[in-house]
Amino acid sequence: MIPPQDAWRLLRFGYLLSLISIFSALIYLSWLRVDIEVQALLSLFFLVALLVIRQLKRQAFWRVLFLILSGFLVLRYFFWRTHYTLAYEDFSSFIGAVALYGAETYGILMFFLSAFTNISLLRRKPVALTADQSAWPSVDVIIPTYDEAVELVKITLVAGKNIDYPRDKLNIYLLDDGGTRQKLTAEDEQARLAARSRALQLKRLCRDLGVRYLSRERNVDAKAGNMNAALEQLSGELILVLDADHAPAVDILTKTVGAFIEDERLFLVQTPHFFINPDPLEKNLNLFYRMPPENYMFYRSIQRGLDYWQSSFFCGSAAVLRRQAIDEVGGFSGVTITEDSETALKLHSRGWRSHYLFYPLISGLQPETFVSFMIQRMRWAQGMVQNFILNNPLRKSKLRIWQRLCYLSSMAFWFFPFARLIFLVAPGLYLCFGLKIYKANVHEFFAYTVPYLLALLLSSHYLFSRDRWIFVSEIYETMQSLFSIRAIWSVLRNPRRPHFAVTPKMETLEQDYLSPLSKPFYWVTGFTTFAVVLGVWKFWQFPVDRGMTGITLFWAVFNLLLLLAALGVLYEQKQRRVNPRIPVRINAHWVSRSAAGGAKKIPVTIQDLSMGGSKLVSRYPLPETGGHTSQIDVFNDKTQSTESYPASVVNVSALGNRYLYGIKFDYSDLQEYADIVRFVHGDSSRWLSLQDQANHDSGLLESMRVMIQTGIYYGLLHLRQLFAFPIRIRT
Repeated sequence: MIPPQDAWRLLRFGYLLSLISIFSALIYLSWLRVDIEVQALLSLFFLVALLVIRQLKRQAFWRVLFLILSGFLVLRYFFWRTHYTLAYEDFSSFIGAVALYGAETYGILMFFLSAFTNISLLRRKPVALTADQSAWPSVDVIIPTYDEAVELVKITLVAGKNIDYPRDKLNIYLLDDGGTRQKLTAEDEQARLAARSRALQLKRLCRDLGVRYLSRERNVDAKAGNMNAALEQLSGELILVLDADHAPAVDILTKTVGAFIEDERLFLVQTPHFFINPDPLEKNLNLFYRMPPENYMFYRSIQRGLDYWQSSFFCGSAAVLRRQAIDEVGGFSGVTITEDSETALKLHSRGWRSHYLFYPLISGLQPETFVSFMIQRMRWAQGMVQNFILNNPLRKSKLRIWQRLCYLSSMAFWFFPFARLIFLVAPGLYLCFGLKIYKANVHEFFAYTVPYLLALLLSSHYLFSRDRWIFVSEIYETMQSLFSIRAIWSVLRNPRRPHFAVTPKMETLEQDYLSPLSKPFYWVTGFTTFAVVLGVWKFWQFPVDRGMTGITLFWAVFNLLLLLAALGVLYEQKQRRVNPRIPVRINAHWVSRSAAGGAKKIPVTIQDLSMGGSKLVSRYPLPETGGHTSQIDVFNDKTQSTESYPASVVNVSALGNRYLYGIKFDYSDLQEYADIVRFVHGDSSRWLSLQDQANHDSGLLESMRVMIQTGIYYGLLHLRQLFAFPIRIRT
């Protein structure tokens, strides 16, 4: 009998051979030259076929067929573009034409790599643990920290203590890189005193919680070095890695550890990063919970596609790893600043296996300002480009060919800023300077280019419509490109130059302000606006060139809409709440007890939750809290028991025949605090429900309408604030 892992390998290999055969046939058919009328009819036929398949159930056969038909249209365009649209007119035009052709070639390469990666999505179920707890492996929970707020670290530590796992097999470690001897003896007095104060608070917290506090001499090799220094103190068979702002659910180990018992060559079970606060785009454009979050595309689709090809990789947190595997490669890799994917690549190349469990088991925080967002994204971009240069998967002889392609896709994606910048400025080169960078007539454009663009649009919507609105992807990439391109260029010049930068969290904004990163967008927006105005003038003044002018003008207007939306994101909205509110709907009771012992119990509905407090809705007024003790009683369906949380009212308002109450949780000791942490952050089913609620597709046209309308509104608001000067750009 063939072992299951060997059977999977044979299946993937057969699948790959089939895809190679189909791709070879597509190349041959795409190469054939036909009349423009035949090409137009052929394109129309395939586009209609794609529209029909979109309406069918998204089963494996139809998914593959959809991508094959899309691939045919893309290849038809590529071969036509290569053979018939490149011509030397003058030196400037030639440079622009080559740059645009290179950007398009990159986009086509990424289309096929993405199609391969996402051709089949694997959805694993948690492997149940055995009844015999003595057979369960021991687990070390490590929480690396650098400069995060003590209160934020406290939530994660307490949530770690709440994890449901045998106490004798679970050890928790705080790895404080903000408390190294290097930090505690820094020459800068203010930095030295701040480091000492923070380290002292964390040591006290760890002592009270029964958590081991670890630090080291010097801050070498960033997060990887911090974790490697701690390995000498660890003895567990498995390691659960958590970022300092990733509070684990109580069942994070019971849903992940079973897979390691089942497969002795498994080195990783990665789970999604689930965030309870909006990123800058969601916050500043008021789209949080109205659209799928930005990271869903990666965690809902791409990682599952990678998992099918046995290429899902470590994402730095919310993951369980096998200690034996980490030791085999000499610890966590620290050559690049993305130690997670680098470590996974090494282990995959040694024959170790990984799993991706699509089940949210942590609740984390993501950057809330565009500055911190870019710090994070530039680190990812630089690290993945470093990985591509220093650990090129195409040169890893022990990797399976499908793993090489998957890693190549993940790494090559981060070169997008170069292509995006070219797409932004290309229309202006034609409209403003008359550079001939795209040789084609209107008939060829509609026969080849339009079907190609529609194929890309429909494919993206078909694969990711429930995970990312298409126009949103354009905005995110546009915003990142103007800054990431310099970071990536520095890596290309010196691959070992980048240094790890920690992403700021729990930021508060006392007032609205214009982001300090706005200035480059003013230049690009101004140039694009000028190109649009000049294009409109040329459209009416030069009827002979009206066809290509109109097409280029449409492209420039689309870019202008993207840039306006980007400016909307760069108008930072105030954020005074430190603890994000999580939308819920929980039936509970408000219990108020008087000093004499009498009690009143009133039904309420909890509408949101946070560590700071909650919002309640009731049809009845709550008793005055003066001279009373009060609490929230919630029935736990899982334990079939009532849980109580001390609380008090901080504000009240009326809404029709209902009362809205803002409450805060009152805790007097660490155990009551731990209970509140468990209530707010411990239930993974709540994250699963919120994740499913965001899994909606409003339709291609509707999602684009919402995004365009929203982007224009907030973009114009940014410009109004800029030219009216009521607020200044923060530096």
